[in-house]
Amino acid sequence: MSKVAVVVVSSLLGFSTIATAENGPTMRFGLTGAIRNGDAPDKWEAGPAIGLGLRSGPFVGEIEYAYLSFFDPDTVGAGVQRVGLSLRADVIRSFATHCLFRGGCTRAQSLWVEGGAGERFGQWQLDASHVTPVGDHQPEAHLSVGIEVDNQTRPMRNGFQLGVRFAIAPRGSDQSSACRSTGGCMSTTGDLSNHGGYATSVLVEWMFLFGH
Repeated sequence: MSKVAVVVVSSLLGFSTIATAENGPTMRFGLTGAIRNGDAPDKWEAGPAIGLGLRSGPFVGEIEYAYLSFFDPDTVGAGVQRVGLSLRADVIRSFATHCLFRGGCTRAQSLWVEGGAGERFGQWQLDASHVTPVGDHQPEAHLSVGIEVDNQTRPMRNGFQLGVRFAIAPRGSDQSSACRSTGGCMSTTGDLSNHGGYATSVLVEWMFLFGH
């Protein structure tokens, strides 16, 4: 297994960061939840998430899955789920340089960014007559940024990540698909029909990390 050490000197942060390249499989699992749900603001979009990938140096290519309606079953069909592909990269990686009684010597931290695309399946049930999004398949793109704390025990990198995901997806514009009432789409709670455009969401992810 080849290893490449890269030394990055940061005058703004006042410390040196060392990124050690490792190659091999990696896995994440944890929870994701929306602090802003552009499709259905009144729904609790949260649930378990898992990712399987391969690391090559500071880069990880990953296939991911999330069950977004795990805690809010007010949906159509099998619930709202997401499957996607992503590419994550370490921007800054620092290693512990000071030990206290030989403790804390295996700690490392990373700042990472991620981009990817995927597909959402399922629809939220807004009321007896309306669902969102219009279709039960919805393409999505996302950008994420986060921090990682791991044990720095090479070649393994076991720890946890905390990240924020910014996602965007088309709403669709077929009003007949968003209204499930034969008597019309009048609602006392406002206009719940779908008029196209894009829905943006902001999610927080807490993930445990295992592997390289």
